[in-house]
Amino acid sequence: MTNTIYRLTIPASLDAIEEACHFVGQAAEQEGMGADGVYHCALSVEEVCTNIIEHGYEGDPNHDIEIACYVIINGGERFFSITISDDAPAFNPLSIPDPDPATPLWEREGGGWGIFFVKKYMDRIAYAHHHHRNHFTFDKALP
Repeated sequence: MTNTIYRLTIPASLDAIEEACHFVGQAAEQEGMGADGVYHCALSVEEVCTNIIEHGYEGDPNHDIEIACYVIINGGERFFSITISDDAPAFNPLSIPDPDPATPLWEREGGGWGIFFVKKYMDRIAYAHHHHRNHFTFDKALP
């Protein structure tokens, strides 16, 4: 375990998301995360960044997204924590009700599924808005 804070800033472009996922995956591996956890972290980063670019910035590339990863220890448990920050209009993705997986496919409305899976893949999730920025934090337990 290190006390390293891994930081990356990407432009608000769908083309930059692959770099963000790779960055988070490498940091998670370095901190001892297994392959499944690395996959869950990268997939969650992809979903959150895509939502920021498409919905928060509405495709405007003149913004940046900041990603910070670090290890936190809570009561003897270790978590790999990822915080994604942006300056899009304030929006708490956790305020949206989860879609119902039991609803037949032909009756489902679009939207909400990505955050639904982030909630399923990650162990803890939080949202805050301060200093005119959205901060979406999600943690995955480390072995």
